[in-house]
Amino acid sequence: MRGVNMTRGKIIKQMLIFGWPILLGLLLQQLYNTVDAVVVGNYVGSNALAAVGTISGSLVNVIISFAIGLFAGANVLVSQFYGAGEHNKVHNVVHMELLLSIILGVALAAVGYAFTPALLGLINTPAEVIPDATTYLRIYFLGLPALFVYNAGASILTALGDSIRPLIYLIITTVLNIVGDLVFVLVFDWDTAGVACATVIAEVISVLMVLWTMRRAQGGHRLIFKDLRLHPEMLKKAAAIGIPGGLQGTIVSLSNFAVQSYLNGLGATTMAGYSASSRIDAFAQMPLQAIALVLATFVGQNLGAQQVERARKGVKYGVLLSIFITMGLSALALVFARPMLWFFSPQAGVVEAGLRFMYMITPFYFLLTGVNVLPGALRGAGDVRFATISCILSFVVVRQIYLFTISQINYNISMVAVCYPATWLIAGIAIAIHYKHSDWTKFEKES
Repeated sequence: MRGVNMTRGKIIKQMLIFGWPILLGLLLQQLYNTVDAVVVGNYVGSNALAAVGTISGSLVNVIISFAIGLFAGANVLVSQFYGAGEHNKVHNVVHMELLLSIILGVALAAVGYAFTPALLGLINTPAEVIPDATTYLRIYFLGLPALFVYNAGASILTALGDSIRPLIYLIITTVLNIVGDLVFVLVFDWDTAGVACATVIAEVISVLMVLWTMRRAQGGHRLIFKDLRLHPEMLKKAAAIGIPGGLQGTIVSLSNFAVQSYLNGLGATTMAGYSASSRIDAFAQMPLQAIALVLATFVGQNLGAQQVERARKGVKYGVLLSIFITMGLSALALVFARPMLWFFSPQAGVVEAGLRFMYMITPFYFLLTGVNVLPGALRGAGDVRFATISCILSFVVVRQIYLFTISQINYNISMVAVCYPATWLIAGIAIAIHYKHSDWTKFEKES
């Protein structure tokens, strides 16, 4: 199966054909931890739901956000070199990225496993939640090498225009994860350890399938193990794009991590309600993340082919599509909020806490276009610094000032939730202005 060349053809048609497997793949990835949360929330208890869905989710997102942002730099180079027809450079970047994913996955697994108790202490985890959170996290950390290598390999295929096979592999492993959750929890009574083991097993199988695909590939992305090495020149270019993105993802996730510490002070029931609502929120944001990934590849390939006007037009379509989709999702989420939350936990207190959070952020999903979709387009052009700084200042500095201020009074989950749409607006305006004035003339054909 060949990748999609996005430098020709009808823009909307190509974006939709390329994008729907990415969207479905993101939904399936989110389904991994969501199934974990549903199973423990219904069959183990609210403490386990708080541990798996909220505490562990916040910590894991810090790591995954760093990896995704860091690898994005290499994938921008992959899409640009592919668009320019420079297949030898594609080969070098691909093998460098895979080696980095192995190194980082092993290193972070070791660090995470060793420091799990300290990390849980940093965010004021309630004593009744710590045992389940420790068990889940330590098993999850052991699977990080597989998670990193899979995401690197799948993102390489996507950067080359192949969004179908990563989707097929996710379908297979998601089914395995669901079956594993039910078997390990309901049959073997392993509780949080069971859902963590099921996730890790599914991740190992997914990485084996991706590596098998790349071994059999034709062209620059064919995997040749002896070619795994760090190319200094390529590493420098990838780092210039990827490190700001990795730092942005990490720092923003750390900010959410800090938000978590304020929510933890409201008790396990509120934590569980936030966990359930945040899962629904994550699903609602998937279309925007998919469009951002599509635009990164679309812009990268077209700028590599020196087609600046086509790249700009694709961004315009992506933004309009994002606004349309988010308005529809906001309406659906508000109408069906209660039954969706009940699906995670039948406890009235958990549902009410989740509703209060959702009502404060769901109407404002359209603001995420500025902080998700436009940065994706800019990433395709190798322009990541401004969006990184804007998001860090808004999501970290502004949020923490606000949260510290309300912590001095008798705050609640609704007051905490306000910080999300407010900071989306601030960062989105800044990034939109920067995009409007960004200079892509260096990619134009010489006359």
